[in-house]
Amino acid sequence: MISWLSSIAPQIHMIWRGKWKAGTIEPARFLYDHELVVVIAGSCAVQVGQRMHELRSGDYLIVPPNTFHVTTTGAHGVHRYCIHFDWEPTTRHPRPSYCFYPERPDKRNVIKTPASVPASIFHGTCPPDGIAVPIMETLFHRWQTGEQLAQATCRAVFLELLTRLLWRDDRRRQPANHSTQLAHAVKDLLDRCGDRPTAGIQNLLRSLGFSYPHLCRLFRSTFGVTPVEYRTAVRLERAKALLRDPRLTVSEVAYAAGFDDPGYFARRFRQQNGVTPSAFR
Repeated sequence: MISWLSSIAPQIHMIWRGKWKAGTIEPARFLYDHELVVVIAGSCAVQVGQRMHELRSGDYLIVPPNTFHVTTTGAHGVHRYCIHFDWEPTTRHPRPSYCFYPERPDKRNVIKTPASVPASIFHGTCPPDGIAVPIMETLFHRWQTGEQLAQATCRAVFLELLTRLLWRDDRRRQPANHSTQLAHAVKDLLDRCGDRPTAGIQNLLRSLGFSYPHLCRLFRSTFGVTPVEYRTAVRLERAKALLRDPRLTVSEVAYAAGFDDPGYFARRFRQQNGVTPSAFR
């Protein structure tokens, strides 16, 4: 997972959307916060500092604060969403969203981009699954209610939007951890086995297509115990619950929890819990 995405807690200040006719020019300005711009139809050109960005349907741009920028609508107009936000919570309110050139923002009210946020993510394309637009629709309508609860939940929805927009490149570079997946497959098989006695762990896991020693190493590396130790621990926890039923004898509890030998069950129970099953009851 991208480490910096795990640490951000974005705070929204304003959400708006709209359609602009061809050739519309927004005056040069400076932001006090960040602005996520997502184009869903048409196109526009956005100058940020000395760099020009051509945004078409499906493109996004994050304009940083205290940076000169101008927007010009393309030949067929543009339909876009804009979300003003900070990467981290701030209490510097109230404050304006922007000021027009040649005025400059009061630096005391500008929240800079955290050093952990890479500059490479400020321009890109929405994921092809098309989920970004429904998320932005949800954000827009919740925010427009003006209700505290609705606007508070927007923070979680916006974090999902940012994660989906900015996750793609790192996700392609990160290889799948097949060892961990296989260890969880072993655990799933053991859990589905439940309390039913089996002919043995090795026979149970043979369906996975790997040798038992190999699966045992992977399982222990992931969970810290062997498959046998894990299944025994699960059955002992099941036995604790059964022992609370006074209608069952200790031997009946042992069988119900999946132990073939009540004596072995009693020894393992005492090793793990420090008392006999009878004393525990």
